Amino acid sequence: MSFKIVVMSCDKNKDLFKPFHDCMEKYWADHPEIIYSTESVVNPYYTTICRNLSIDKWTQRVVETVKDLPCRHILLMVDDIFIREKVDNDMIWDLCSSLHDNFAALNFEFSFDPLDKPYMTTKCGKIILKRNQFGRFKLSCMCQMWQKRAILTLFNVKKDPWRFEKDNISMGFDFLISKNGDLINWGKRRNDWHWGIVKGKWTQETKEFFDKEGIEMDYSTREFID
Repeated sequence: MSFKIVVMSCDKNKDLFKPFHDCMEKYWADHPEIIYSTESVVNPYYTTICRNLSIDKWTQRVVETVKDLPCRHILLMVDDIFIREKVDNDMIWDLCSSLHDNFAALNFEFSFDPLDKPYMTTKCGKIILKRNQFGRFKLSCMCQMWQKRAILTLFNVKKDPWRFEKDNISMGFDFLISKNGDLINWGKRRNDWHWGIVKGKWTQETKEFFDKEGIEMDYSTREFID
């Protein structure tokens, strides 16, 4: 079984390269290989695949990034996933086995749909649900483990990430989701909680976390969200 992490970033977010790296290497040091995707800026910490495509072709950049990677499963995440506590690497690897046959992806956020149904419990007690067939945002790009073949099928369009998620065209695939959002802790507590980067702006939660971790940042390069 093969598995890689693909981080969808962009040139303007190069200031996030170091804090992402510092948190990842502290709390998930035994992680699988990480591949960064940007338009043209190379991340000095990880292998970077550059494809200079406009934001309305973001899904095409995803496909071009992953198509030649020698793996069957991909954890696709965005670049403001600043990990807050140790990740159980063995558990994450084991989750790959849940993605087979018609299951396209497993969302690492938490379920918000009462029609999601119990599917499995991991060895360490994490509850995984099968998503409502007619539920929203099954194609979330925040932090989701995919079968590579499902990415090549579902992302084979030309859309920005927000339109792609909103259109929610799942083509008959099935989807899974964490019940409690407790597979990886990156600071998200609920859907209306401001964490990480919001609309290109810092959140106070992130600054407080960085201060606690001793991560120095130039906060003048971005505004703070209200």
